[in-house]
Amino acid sequence: MTRVIIHAGFHKTGTTSLQRFLEINAEALAPHVRVILKPQMEALAACARDCSNAMLPSTLMPRRLARAAFKKQFAALLKTTALEPNQTLLISCEALVGRMPGRENIMAFDAAAGLAEDMLTVATQHFGPDLNITFFYTTRAKDAWMRSAYTHLLQQTKFTMSMDEFTTKYARAGDLDVAISNIAKAIAPLKPVVSRLEDTSPKHFGPASELLELLNLPSEVIATLQSPLQINRGIDAFEQRKMMEFNLGTSEGEDLILQKRRFLRKRRNRLKRRLDSD
Repeated sequence: MTRVIIHAGFHKTGTTSLQRFLEINAEALAPHVRVILKPQMEALAACARDCSNAMLPSTLMPRRLARAAFKKQFAALLKTTALEPNQTLLISCEALVGRMPGRENIMAFDAAAGLAEDMLTVATQHFGPDLNITFFYTTRAKDAWMRSAYTHLLQQTKFTMSMDEFTTKYARAGDLDVAISNIAKAIAPLKPVVSRLEDTSPKHFGPASELLELLNLPSEVIATLQSPLQINRGIDAFEQRKMMEFNLGTSEGEDLILQKRRFLRKRRNRLKRRLDSD
């Protein structure tokens, strides 16, 4: 019987830390787990984002075509992924719930349920009815998600809304429990496994802690695993104001992102030197 775990999202719920855990422990995990991350499925991630775009009233791509393309890419990924005996297939990519809300007028994770349904259909066709498949989702409290999503958009896009405007316009986006409920209906009678960032952050392996329990690895393997350092730190109020200033300026695209990254790097290096000298 083949075992598959799909960690499909959500964005801004500790996914980078979880995936970093999988990267730094790749050698120890390899005999037991075949790990597939976003760099190995860029075409699939793009199709998932297209499924979000296809939910928009103004879309030029019919939903059925977007989902058909996604299913074709997912089938191709499974077809080209070899598994050793007793190896679990673990797929981790937050884009598998679709495009992050706030980008390209995406209001919420409305494509997530359909994407889960399509992955279940394709995986069952590929591996057969005896497939043991788990859909695993990392979530967090709504207010914390809204703050994290807002600061991410400030840093990564030419976003000029205030926090109040963002939380009003994109209020549905932070209701991850609603998205989970819709996913549960789409993959019934399977039940998605949900891991809340507030519960896992204090644990030794952070956001990867509950995923590690699902993998059911031998204790001697767990003893060799490394805990990842914090990857994404938030930005403070001063840095948020500076991000907004950059976004209101004339720079666009990659040049704008580079300017913001350069500012944050210099500021944090100065703060670190100040702390080290105290």
